[in-house]
Amino acid sequence: MLLKKQNTVPFVGVFKIASGEEFIGNVVAETATSYTVSKPLCMVGTDKGFQFAPFIMMGDMDADVEIPKPVIQTTPNKMIEEQYVTSTSVIAMPKKNSIII
Repeated sequence: MLLKKQNTVPFVGVFKIASGEEFIGNVVAETATSYTVSKPLCMVGTDKGFQFAPFIMMGDMDADVEIPKPVIQTTPNKMIEEQYVTSTSVIAMPKKNSIII
């Protein structure tokens, strides 16, 4: 069996749980039995395209969520990760290759 090298906490990860749902979140802690994730978001289809929505609709967005293992976890593609960081950051990030005057 191949073992995956653990990421350095904190990191942005994509998860797929046993029910088939996928979400993205900032992993703030990892143990042998669980991940602790802050600001978990899922993708939902709208009339304007796909957008992020809270993974737990009625949950407190500022509370961390503990995800028990085993789950499927991988790194997000760069475009989704950038959009996630922009959506959850309190600092507005400038677009790449732009000049601020």
